Amino acid sequence: MATHRIDILGAGILPDSGVFFDRIGNQITAAVSPSIGDLLAMVIANVAADQGFKGNFLVPKNYVGAPKIVLRAILDGAPGAADIAAIGLRKRAVANNGVADGTFDAEEIASATIGTNGSGHSDEDELELSITLTAGQYAVDNMVYYYFYLDDSVATYAGNLLVTGVYFEYADA
Repeated sequence: MATHRIDILGAGILPDSGVFFDRIGNQITAAVSPSIGDLLAMVIANVAADQGFKGNFLVPKNYVGAPKIVLRAILDGAPGAADIAAIGLRKRAVANNGVADGTFDAEEIASATIGTNGSGHSDEDELELSITLTAGQYAVDNMVYYYFYLDDSVATYAGNLLVTGVYFEYADA
């Protein structure tokens, strides 16, 4: 059994108002080009409300279980000692000939203390957070419609997240 990650930031994503794409170098102090500053990231700010984007992906043919959503981002702003970064996902997994029109399921979240009282992250550090998903809700070839967001009800980190990747992680046979 192997673990796989597929990128779910596809061409069909729809950012919330206030969420935008920008060069990383416009957001942080990056090294001279060529560098990470030349790359694109999705900027999600903590604005006292959930902020994120909607999209969809297909569950792969070799999917067996252990589903997760994994965020990779760069912190834009120094976290306080007890600051918490938090992400959420609401989704609707639909099989062929299934009813696609409906509200998304209840949220699943992940959070971590990222300041010195926790993982010890600093300004411009790479951050990874994973949401462990309910396994029985996914099947091969399901289309998964989702809303991924910075969860304001839990997050206390006031900086921006520069999202460089969001992945569907799973185990195969």
